[in-house]
Amino acid sequence: MTFVTAARPTLVIFDMDDVLCHYDLGRRLRYLATLANTTARDVRAALWDSGFEDAADAGAYPDPSLYLSEFGARLGYAISEEEWVEARRHAMTANSEVLVVAALLKAQADVAIYTNNGPIVKQRLERLLPEAAMIFQQRFCSYEFGTKKPDPKSFARLVDSLGRKPADCWFIDDKKSNVEGARIAGLIGHHYRNPGLLVEEGRRLGFEL
Repeated sequence: MTFVTAARPTLVIFDMDDVLCHYDLGRRLRYLATLANTTARDVRAALWDSGFEDAADAGAYPDPSLYLSEFGARLGYAISEEEWVEARRHAMTANSEVLVVAALLKAQADVAIYTNNGPIVKQRLERLLPEAAMIFQQRFCSYEFGTKKPDPKSFARLVDSLGRKPADCWFIDDKKSNVEGARIAGLIGHHYRNPGLLVEEGRRLGFEL
């Protein structure tokens, strides 16, 4: 009996936070609190618990200057773009093991980043996570699609913008709900937990890792 093996994916899409890098929101909150002379708890309440960051990720503030203006108003401090970037960068540590896997995959398929974020992350990745910027030329943030992960529409719009078929795309994310959203949209999904399992799944899909 002959078994037909499905073609391996031609595009591999990585989430950023807690996949390509370790992300510590607490460190970011404390950094912002120091700038604004307030508490990390108040920063979280004003920017995250209020729904502002979720709205920004979903495209409510596509213009960086408008986003920064509203961010600063809620923070109670007129934050500059450089200060915003430094606060974000302060919370990010490259995940070298996954970046090695990404580099190996890049030699066998196209690779891209898809993260729930606004325009500044897209524009300033070289500063925020230079190790990833060296590997990924294709970078997408949810604000571009008017909705965010795990909404299946966000994945459909991403794939459509790239002229790809969902079944040809392998999506990797640390949040199970995001992976489920990708699968509903027809992508191959991997719930990231550690580099070893990622490599194991990549080999199963036909990659040499």
